[in-house]
Amino acid sequence: MSREPLAAPIPLREPWNVAVLLVAWGSFAAWCVNGIPPSVDLPAHAAQMQTLAALVRGDPAVSAVYEAHLPLGYGLPIWFFLPVTLLTNGAFAARLAAWTGLMLFPLSQLVLARVLRRPAWTVVFGLPLAFNISYWYGFLPSFFSLPLALFSLALYLHSLRSSGHAVGAVVGLALLSTATMLSHLVAFGALCVGMAALALFSASRWRAVGLAAAGLALPLSLCAARIVALASRAFAPGNAAPTDYGWGSHFNWLLRNYRPEGRLAVVGPLLITLVFVVAYLRHRREAPRAPWVLFLSLGALFLMTPKALSGAWLIHVRLPVLAGVVALVLVDPARIARPVRALLLLVVVASLAETARFHWRFKQEVEGLETLVASPPPPGAHGYVSLVGHRSQGSRLVYLEHLGQWWTATQGGVGHHFFADGDHLPVRFRPGHSLPQWLDGGSSEQLAPFSALLVYGEGPLPGALAEFEETGRAGAWRRLERR
Repeated sequence: MSREPLAAPIPLREPWNVAVLLVAWGSFAAWCVNGIPPSVDLPAHAAQMQTLAALVRGDPAVSAVYEAHLPLGYGLPIWFFLPVTLLTNGAFAARLAAWTGLMLFPLSQLVLARVLRRPAWTVVFGLPLAFNISYWYGFLPSFFSLPLALFSLALYLHSLRSSGHAVGAVVGLALLSTATMLSHLVAFGALCVGMAALALFSASRWRAVGLAAAGLALPLSLCAARIVALASRAFAPGNAAPTDYGWGSHFNWLLRNYRPEGRLAVVGPLLITLVFVVAYLRHRREAPRAPWVLFLSLGALFLMTPKALSGAWLIHVRLPVLAGVVALVLVDPARIARPVRALLLLVVVASLAETARFHWRFKQEVEGLETLVASPPPPGAHGYVSLVGHRSQGSRLVYLEHLGQWWTATQGGVGHHFFADGDHLPVRFRPGHSLPQWLDGGSSEQLAPFSALLVYGEGPLPGALAEFEETGRAGAWRRLERR
């Protein structure tokens, strides 16, 4: 498949530079996820973690309402970080998981780059891709699965280049691909398509096909029934929303939704991808073919995949991230003119600065929440009401939707609105039990199950909240408990 001679992987020539880069990136990532990050679903996943820990401990109040599951195709990070949750709480574990995802992203790029004999500093061009839709929307399982898929592809390419260690390669691929599948099915589907494309265009095709089949056999056998069920639902949705292909949304959705978070978060990677694609086309006779095959297969999958698959929301927007990472290894960046490389580095710096600014603005806006969630709620269910809607900082994303779940994530107890009504998550309502998943404070009947509320927003409280009294205030946040 490659026009380059087979050889052992090149060792890192500048390990100290790589170490400094990773330390700097880790520090920046830690600041981003510290406190209250702008990550829509992260509080809900944190509440899932804390509630799962309570179920493992046997908390009777929680186990009376919720039950634990080990779903296929989703949720591995929630189970994986369970020991951390048991030692600390769901809030810390979710932030650590988000930080780990941010760290795994450049590490997976680095491994892929080294397998294809690209310099380590190639990773710098891909740093803005870490702040993708999975991060901003707080899709922790999806965010975790992206680097796992890249690690799997890197191992597969390395195995195709080497002549021995077939058993070790199969075991490694089986473990990584299974972890990808258990994290999120979309990334696993992209992994299967990418490996299939590489196998079909490999010079040693039968060996490549056999290695791919052996490496994917375990996760495919585990999730086969779920894939069939999802495919059936796509064509016969029943009560779920119908499948929406939304061809225009494949580009328009991305360009329209990344605004205050940072226009360069999408425009920058698109520009960098375009430069690397042009560089590959100019030097395709000397460049390896495998990355190009992988890039085209992921790009085609992005264009063919529906926007929504019968209730499974925003399927397609995870895929361009993988294609963008692969684009960075199409050619050695040294083949790109120095002024162009300098421009691309400026784009990277500007994009990360834009990202940092949005984090700072958001944390300032919701300041006070950490103060109110530092003490536990009273016995009974606790909820969250936003008086200002769910949008923040002029964004189209609903950053305020789940913020109240940081209370559940930090202190435990019986909370609401962390997807316990979904069949794909580790923590679900017991049959016959439920809590209202949406609260606007406008109905006494809606608020009846709750003994305490977090309320965000200034101004007078709705009349239905007259049954509660204020017991704490910090910034624009109020803590209410039933009289």
